[in-house]
Amino acid sequence: MSSRISLPPPRPPKMTPERARHLALRARIAQEQEAAGHRPGQSRCGRMLRDGIRRCTFWPLPGLAGCARHLDDEEWQDTIDYPQAYYNDITSGCVHQSVQQQTEQRLRDAAPPACHSWPHLRALPLPGQDPVDLLVTWHADRCAACGRLSPGDLLADHCHRSGLLRGLLCGICNTAEGNAPPRHPRWLRYRTLTPALILGVELSYSQPVRRRLAQAFTMARPPMEVSAAGDGELNIADQPPRR
Repeated sequence: MSSRISLPPPRPPKMTPERARHLALRARIAQEQEAAGHRPGQSRCGRMLRDGIRRCTFWPLPGLAGCARHLDDEEWQDTIDYPQAYYNDITSGCVHQSVQQQTEQRLRDAAPPACHSWPHLRALPLPGQDPVDLLVTWHADRCAACGRLSPGDLLADHCHRSGLLRGLLCGICNTAEGNAPPRHPRWLRYRTLTPALILGVELSYSQPVRRRLAQAFTMARPPMEVSAAGDGELNIADQPPRR
């Protein structure tokens, strides 16, 4: 003879300010979708792509109106304040992560770009100095975002609106920058203070510049180590070439 074991009902989540804002945002989006004649869970993202003509056809995050690539500021902030509603959802394109992995990912996302801590000798290129050569030499085969060495694998990152070259990124960071929302904490810092702005160079992402970048990559100089001298000046010592 067996007897059923009755379990107590699960406790509702504790009402915190973050959860209250999360529920209010979902309720407002649900009302807007109902007013527009959309059924819950059956409307696509529909937000404008970069070309200004096509609209996104991906599914939005649970309870939100945009997908992971096209969140507005309020939706993106909600994923930061209340991540347990989004990060564990696999069907929407998010990565299934543990709580510890989510915390580590949020810390990495909030970290400033690596190029903001690199020393530089001057704010403007010298007269007659090639700005492309200055940019490549200053990067020294390092990604401007993560700082990892990527010899021969760096890509030229540029602004699609202005057409200006911003810096050199590895393939992973270049893809992450293109897919990040406008208010992403790390990439907002990068776009605000790019390597080109730090060095004081202004280069359009044109065919001659891309050709010059390819030449500079093949003729890259050995990396330079900047160390502080005793009198407060900066000395440059050439390091042996990498193998």
